[in-house]
Amino acid sequence: MSAPTGQFHRLSIGRNMPDTALPARIRAGRPDSSDSDEEDSSSGSSSDGEEEEDEESSDEQSESTSASVLASSGITYDLSQLDSESEARAFVGLTGRFDVINCRSTPAGYDFQLLDRPQVHIGSDSFTCTCPVFQGHSDGACQHIFWLVDQLHSCFLPIPRSTEVTLTPNGRPDRLPRIEDLLKGNLMSVATQLKWQCLRDEQDGMTRTEKVRDIFSAFSKRTLPEDARRDLTETMEQARTPEQCVVQGDFEATMFRLAVHDDAVFDSLCKAMPAGACAAIYFDKVQEQSRRLLDDFDRYCATGELPADPVSPGLGIEVNDVVRQLQRSVSRIAVNMAARAPHGSEGAAEALVSLLESVVARNHDPLEGNPLGRQSFHGEDEDQRNLYHLLIGSVETDSETDARHFVLNALDALPPVDLHQCANRLRDILSKLEVNRAPKPYLLHLGSLIRVAESAAATAMGSGQKRPAAGNGNSGGYSKRTR
Repeated sequence: MSAPTGQFHRLSIGRNMPDTALPARIRAGRPDSSDSDEEDSSSGSSSDGEEEEDEESSDEQSESTSASVLASSGITYDLSQLDSESEARAFVGLTGRFDVINCRSTPAGYDFQLLDRPQVHIGSDSFTCTCPVFQGHSDGACQHIFWLVDQLHSCFLPIPRSTEVTLTPNGRPDRLPRIEDLLKGNLMSVATQLKWQCLRDEQDGMTRTEKVRDIFSAFSKRTLPEDARRDLTETMEQARTPEQCVVQGDFEATMFRLAVHDDAVFDSLCKAMPAGACAAIYFDKVQEQSRRLLDDFDRYCATGELPADPVSPGLGIEVNDVVRQLQRSVSRIAVNMAARAPHGSEGAAEALVSLLESVVARNHDPLEGNPLGRQSFHGEDEDQRNLYHLLIGSVETDSETDARHFVLNALDALPPVDLHQCANRLRDILSKLEVNRAPKPYLLHLGSLIRVAESAAATAMGSGQKRPAAGNGNSGGYSKRTR
């Protein structure tokens, strides 16, 4: 089918697209026959001319309601449901060509970055684009959306694509599956087929928004990403232009939005604060939080003084509160070990082992010998306020508590090459646990970890690798930063 480009010589795609860009419906595969019609009319009889005129008029009426266009993908689209302005945008998109710089999966759908900076977002409810045409006509698709959806559908339709599909003003072809459903789990293969770069935001377990939140929190002395401002991440689903990222009176929120939606800002922040540095800082801060929490608890037991600057505002300093916060810290370390791999595993090992050492050292009644003569917090016995007993237990502890294996389950997930730095410290802990009559399953579990760590240490020493200093808290070649 030859494209009827003659009808579009005055058409321009800009902010204000003329309503009269298409004076008549596109006639698929039909050349402009006005010259030949005039020639036939002048040479034929009057009756023949009237007959031909009637036939052509009938043809025009039929074709004016069945306009179609063959897209560059090979799919034929019926444009009869579009108004003239939408039809013009659809024609330019379906017969044109755009370049996709990169694409990525996001929590809200899929983003496609096109050359010259327009970004198309495909979500579960709508398609959006940052180009001026869409911003001025957000009730319908722009040429970029028409083109992109066509390209994506072409990856899922068999060849030849003989069925004609009708386009709706929002860019969705009828009778075809929703493209966002087809893309689930297939973005990488589609990008490979179309030769587009696919940014794997979740290759290290983090989305783009999570990475930005992580970088921002790395510049804070104490705040962890999980405790950062929640309002910063609540409005990240919809694609935004740089102008739309501005939050009056809130520089942090403005920069956060820019980092999420503007690749140049995001790339600059990643260079300033690489993933390895973020990981080292994160595990260092978790370790410091645990140390502060235990110091606050010791002070509270001795003097009854509540912390002026609590580790977790809103949470108490009673023994059960401390137990829950320490368990939460171990859980956060485990989650972040997986999300940040391969960065930060040494720092994670240091934070976990230090916490285990601190708890093992507290196998005593925290109120014993306190200057206030306090006998209990709320009528509990000494075991019910003993952090070691509550987190690790003793031989008398029931099977449910034995199964907790505080810290050890998280240590299981560490690569042996990073665990071996703590082998000697783990053996010292095992000796103390044996004296403390720790549960047998816990002792066996820790003994297994020690054998793995010592085996990795022997392998490293035999191969001539330099043993890393315990407590350096980082991995991936990045040193801790002064904060």
